[in-house]
Amino acid sequence: MDFHHLSLALYEKWERAQDAIEASGLLERFLDKVQAYYCEAFLDDELTWYETVYGQDELQEFKDDAIKAGFTYTVQLVEEN
Repeated sequence: MDFHHLSLALYEKWERAQDAIEASGLLERFLDKVQAYYCEAFLDDELTWYETVYGQDELQEFKDDAIKAGFTYTVQLVEEN
């Protein structure tokens, strides 16, 4: 098999894999479940640290880090546009 045929075969296999992913709907279901949160941390009522976190695990890590460092914090749900 020459390079041309091998390249075509690999491309066609990649296309079939992409079609299978789309048909299964797994990617959309995974992406739909990941929520974004805008977080701010304050020290003595002064904004010291802010970041956007994704998912419950990262949100919990942010909260734990803020509390451990003695910060107060706010969390806002990021709405999709």
